[in-house]
Order: sequence, then structure tokens, then C-alpha cells
Amino acid sequence: MTNATKSPVTQVDTIRVGHPLREDFSGCSTGNGGPYYPTKGDAVRAYSAALAEYELQFDPDSMIDMPGDNGCIPVDVYTDELECSRCVGRAIISWYRMDQTGRYEFTGYLA
Repeated sequence: MTNATKSPVTQVDTIRVGHPLREDFSGCSTGNGGPYYPTKGDAVRAYSAALAEYELQFDPDSMIDMPGDNGCIPVDVYTDELECSRCVGRAIISWYRMDQTGRYEFTGYLA
């Protein structure tokens, strides 16, 4: 996580360029500070935790299907407000299962 003061994104319309969440989110990516993940679920939990620091969440319906050993999915990012949740951006998450170790390499960024 960055040392910047965490400000909830709920106060803005989008996750703009330069927002510290972008760096925190991409920091979960393998090779950018994040590990090789034993399961796809472990990676999703890491990315979800980065969003939760800013009172955001993935669209739960989008994360249901991550088939196969490699792939890429777009996932909408919503405010974590119960009654008036709204989309503030989109995450792109890709994964690749390493043949020898069986662990997953993940790359994620916010668009």
C-alpha cells in the first residue's frame, strides 16, 4: 500500500489517473510486488482487499466465472454503499497458471 492518505472514492465519480488506488491495486500483480498465487481465489481476495481500503468492491456477479488455467476478464468496480452503490471504474484481471509450480501469475489494473 502507498503511504498516501486513503480517501474513499465514493466522493468522486471515477478512479482518476494518479489516484493512489491505482498503484495499490496494481501492486497485487505478480512481478509488481504481488506473489505467485496458489489459487485464483487468493488473488481475488488480494485485489478485493486493495479496493476495500477505499470503500470499493468488485461487482460480485462478475467474479463468479474465471474458467481455465489462463484468461482475462473485465470486472466493474462499485462503491461499497448498501443502498446506492454505483460503478466508478473497471478492473482488468488476467491470470496464467505456471506449468511447473501450478501457481498463478496475475496482472490487474484499473481502467
